[in-house]
Amino acid sequence: MNERFAGKVAIVTGAARGMGLATALEMAQNGAAVVMTDIDAAGLVEAAAEVQSAGTVKAAGGTVMTIPCDIQDRRQVDGLIQRAHADLGRVDILVNNAGLLLPGTIEETTDDIIDRTLNINVKGILYAIRTVTPIMKAQKYGRIVNVSSITGKNGDNSTVFVYGASKGAVISLTRSVARQLGPFGVTCNGVAPHAVMTEMMKYWTDEKKKKAADAIPVRRLGTVEDIAHLICFLASDDSAFINGETVNINGGYYMD
Repeated sequence: MNERFAGKVAIVTGAARGMGLATALEMAQNGAAVVMTDIDAAGLVEAAAEVQSAGTVKAAGGTVMTIPCDIQDRRQVDGLIQRAHADLGRVDILVNNAGLLLPGTIEETTDDIIDRTLNINVKGILYAIRTVTPIMKAQKYGRIVNVSSITGKNGDNSTVFVYGASKGAVISLTRSVARQLGPFGVTCNGVAPHAVMTEMMKYWTDEKKKKAADAIPVRRLGTVEDIAHLICFLASDDSAFINGETVNINGGYYMD
């Protein structure tokens, strides 16, 4: 534990569980005021209580605020960021973690699945970045971290094919934001995980998990803490000269 985020305000989407919850916890353990947001209001309350009750969070002076939000809804996203800024005075870090992943074939990918996947995985990120941009520009400081996926780089054969397309879009928009906001002291980077056992991966069988782990050079699956560590590094001043990158985190399974 240290206080590398002391005095910083961070917004983490999809924070009720998994990588979002692990990221919010680590940031709070390092002194941040963390705004946890999720569409699951009840789950968000439970997750925030878990973070706030951690002794390491209290020792570091971290605090937690919850704001339920459906990131598909532009007005809710605007309200989320505006309220966080009004109540806490600034927004230093934005972690776009919320996402939708569904298994299925091309033929099984309905119009509704296409719309929901793009709305959550792409448009929600665009809305959040657009709203936070003037705040970060005025501060002359900001860290934006977007959660992409290995499927955004090399495709996938187990998820609906719009998922990989959406995560490829996240990689591209990360670069665009990095180019446009870099001159204002704002960096934008991404992470591209693979084989991380979150709630969204519950459709994996034990056989599939073992096969995946055997194919990874470090011979294990990823954890939400693995991803949180990388997100927090990219959200910190330790990464000040990294901009526009989407970092692979997959135990060496895919390298580029």
